[in-house]
Amino acid sequence: MRNLLIREPDGTYTIYAAMYSLHIAGHKIAVSIDNNLFATLDVRCSVPKTMDDNSGAIPDPEPDLPVLTDVQEEAGRAVFIWKNESALWRKTYILTCDRLRFRFDLTLAGEGRVDEIWYFSGNMGGRWGSSYEFQECFTPSISWYNEEDYHFKASMNCHRWSVLMVPPMFCYAFRCENMTRRLGLGLVAERGEHNFHSFDYRTAPIGAFQTGFALVTDQHGHASVNGEWTAPAIIGCSGDDQWDVLKQYADYYFASGIAVPKKPAPVPRFWHGPLVCGWIEQNARSMYDEPHIPGVDLACQTMYETMVEELKYHNLHPSAIIIDDKWQAHYATDEADPNKWPDLRGFADARLAEGIRTMLWFKLWDPDGWDKDLCVTADNGEVLLDPSQPVFLENLDKALYRILSADEGCYNCAGLKLDYAFINPIGRKVKTYSGKYGVELLYDMQAYIYNKAKEIKSDALINCSPCHPYFAHICDHARLHDYDYRNRNNREDLTMRGKLFSTAMPGVLLDTDNAGFSNYRDTIHWQLTQQLVGVPDLYSLIGTETCPLDDGDYAAIAQMWDEYNRKIDRMYEV
Repeated sequence: MRNLLIREPDGTYTIYAAMYSLHIAGHKIAVSIDNNLFATLDVRCSVPKTMDDNSGAIPDPEPDLPVLTDVQEEAGRAVFIWKNESALWRKTYILTCDRLRFRFDLTLAGEGRVDEIWYFSGNMGGRWGSSYEFQECFTPSISWYNEEDYHFKASMNCHRWSVLMVPPMFCYAFRCENMTRRLGLGLVAERGEHNFHSFDYRTAPIGAFQTGFALVTDQHGHASVNGEWTAPAIIGCSGDDQWDVLKQYADYYFASGIAVPKKPAPVPRFWHGPLVCGWIEQNARSMYDEPHIPGVDLACQTMYETMVEELKYHNLHPSAIIIDDKWQAHYATDEADPNKWPDLRGFADARLAEGIRTMLWFKLWDPDGWDKDLCVTADNGEVLLDPSQPVFLENLDKALYRILSADEGCYNCAGLKLDYAFINPIGRKVKTYSGKYGVELLYDMQAYIYNKAKEIKSDALINCSPCHPYFAHICDHARLHDYDYRNRNNREDLTMRGKLFSTAMPGVLLDTDNAGFSNYRDTIHWQLTQQLVGVPDLYSLIGTETCPLDDGDYAAIAQMWDEYNRKIDRMYEV
């Protein structure tokens, strides 16, 4: 077997791994795949500090070159250690290589709050960045519906704030011209250390005719150094394509123990659907039947009872019906609005007698009905819930018990559809009770909801939007999310999303979500092929002006549901 580490006569080093090779010269790491250079990484990372008044960041120039102080070699592994000092920190850079991948770690010594981390940025004074040969980048995130593509040119910046995959996988796949295999670079944090929102790709000129890049996280002062602190790591790998890169990223989370895989145990039959959700129906009826009533005001018992009768008329038999926005009097307290739902428990019990579970849409972060003094304020001035506040958690316990329990005075519902994860508060001024921020704050809230729900009702179904391995064990249904009514490629778009969710969280069921209902061809195509991607889900029974559906269309959906149900039922036959 060829040695992993070769010490070259000129004092440089070469790593020959099975799927990649590195050449280390001074503070530069040249990364090659199949003997083709993809990038030359400058180990220097700029780490600005958050100012005491939270108004901005103190720059972190690193003009001196790091010194390679140690090279260690053991069976199947090589470790390189650099030391340096910047204007703000004493830094240790560690590159660990094995035959599958390489890992890059940064440890800071000093005191202060980390504002951002600019990986491979070089000296941030003037021109900066690491050089690249790749031409195209792939990110598993789109920010708002499909206004961008997943692929972008290497010369472009990429900052994505996803409302569809919250959070997405923090990983890029890079392609060189005329090459199939990709270079993958992904951000990996330890448990409790995901105190960031995004993982950006930034570019800048590093020479007269050369552009460089860096990878950036937004800690915004929510990670503190008091002595020593190790930043989230960057892992590098080679993949056959972007899907191979993403799978390796997810597998690293599971294999390292940071993430817990979804258990393969059988799930309750009703989790497989089909599902019915009332969101499009509410809005369609608002437009055509009740033009002076907003759609949220039609999240009421009379509308959903009418919807149930329509389902019976069309011979459609869902396993669960989701009551959408806004069944509750206040988002933060989640008590049924008595004017809309005089008997939510009666509705849920009646549906259960018919073999249909009732689920409730559940809005995250919204402070409606809550004490603003117990909230947090984002840098844009938006006031949002602090889900780590003990008083809020006491209220959440009561709300979940009321929604899920079969006890007297409770609603006896079967699960929750968690929504609006993307309004997670952003900024340096956000101060939560727990000190958590970003992905970590969202994780804590969703884990709390998930675990408490299971305590109350063991088969409760939690439907939510994460597309990251860290969340795999606290998600029963990954929701493929809203479809932009302006688009005309519903199946292509949501099939792509489904593949991303399944790569990030293997074994999690997929809620195929709505079809937009903006035009007939695209809508009916998706409604009749949802079962090829995940759990079928129907959002409307009256259609819309631009997408009228008739009895024949619903008969076709009923036929698809019947065939889907027979397939799923056979899974449960002993």
